[in-house]
Amino acid sequence: MATENSMISTRPIGGRKRVVRRLKRHPVLYGILGVITLEFLTGLGTGFDLSVRLYYALGILLVVGWFWARSSSKNLTAEIERSKGPHTVGGKISEVVTMRNGGGTPKAWVEVEDRTDLPGIKFKHVASLGLTVSFDRVEMSQTATRRGEYKIGPLVVRTSDPFGMFPQEVVFGSEETILVNPKIIDIPDFATTSIQHLGETSRRQRTRVLSTDVASVREYESGDDLSKIHWLSTARTGQMMVKQFDQGSSGDMWVLFDQHSNSVVNNDIDSTDEIAATVAASVIDRYTRTFLPVGYISHGSQSLVALPDRSSHHRDQIIRHIATSKPTGDITILEALSDIEREFGQNTSLVVITAANDGPWVEALAGLSKRGIRVSTVLINRHSYGGDSNESALSHLAASGVSAYPLRMGQSIPDALKTPFGRGKDTELASNDSNQSSRPEANSGQPELSDTKH
Repeated sequence: MATENSMISTRPIGGRKRVVRRLKRHPVLYGILGVITLEFLTGLGTGFDLSVRLYYALGILLVVGWFWARSSSKNLTAEIERSKGPHTVGGKISEVVTMRNGGGTPKAWVEVEDRTDLPGIKFKHVASLGLTVSFDRVEMSQTATRRGEYKIGPLVVRTSDPFGMFPQEVVFGSEETILVNPKIIDIPDFATTSIQHLGETSRRQRTRVLSTDVASVREYESGDDLSKIHWLSTARTGQMMVKQFDQGSSGDMWVLFDQHSNSVVNNDIDSTDEIAATVAASVIDRYTRTFLPVGYISHGSQSLVALPDRSSHHRDQIIRHIATSKPTGDITILEALSDIEREFGQNTSLVVITAANDGPWVEALAGLSKRGIRVSTVLINRHSYGGDSNESALSHLAASGVSAYPLRMGQSIPDALKTPFGRGKDTELASNDSNQSSRPEANSGQPELSDTKH
């Protein structure tokens, strides 16, 4: 997506330059003041001519240094261009600072810093401006490492006299808020095997979900809706026959992103929550691009329940929630499912993204699967992130007939979503990981969940 630039005004905060003198950080001034005091007392007590001259020389040095520093900050202006976004994890956040010396003293040392609370990022540079009217253009760029909402600015320019006795700090612009979205990657279509998309390549499936196209008829079963009876076939066969509909494009998808506080391990740049956010954002992006109605539910520091929709605004709303919500929620997967279960039909697909331990939520997913709902679970390997093992949840999911996709730290997400656990070589790899879980190197080489007692 294209990146726009935002020009910040050169007018300092409050319409005036805010000059701050920070003497404590520069002991040179204290040393000179101490020498001046000593020479003054020596010259006063002894009449020693050299002490008096040194006293006057140091006094003149202080006065000149003060005027030099004041002139340096008075004639200095700055402009900053910040990339407006959108920003994503792994992308560059860039800015360009243009400083101008309006005259007066030369500025051999000018430190530029754009304050920010972005984790692991510092926008700082040292420049030099000449005696005459001059300018310098500084380009700074850093890589975003963590999703979230952060502050950036104001721009701070620091200068001083040649001896560093009177540091000056000038503040330009104001504080802004920027959003860093989770990283979005291309993933395979792992969750919609039984859901039909628009187009001639869609598979026809017989379902009790009402749609506009009749696929076939069958014998009446207790509980069937009388409105679905096919009267012509009933008259022809002499038995009650009901319609079976082609599910066509009537299916939708729900994504449940678990942000319960007990589900997260290592709440940092390398955490289960960060990798889960990447998976959640990638799933949302993958299926909204196919014009499939996608719903979303998550309860972290912020809660969002969004009914299935296929609009770009709907997608952006969900991505923003994933970016800003932190894993501090107190609503479990089971409680979240109870909130949206009434929205599920036979033609619904559900993707659960979690690093939770085994629990009643697995049985709940198994129950949904038995109702004909396509359930896929992306289970983050807690042990690979330094936490306790949740391999029992993986085994429980597989035994319950729920498609489970284990994902460990450092593993390729597209590769992890190609084949569910229990198919192909996954079972063997999981066994190897379990047997070697006591060795640190085992965690980086096996794709399945390790086995420790919990």
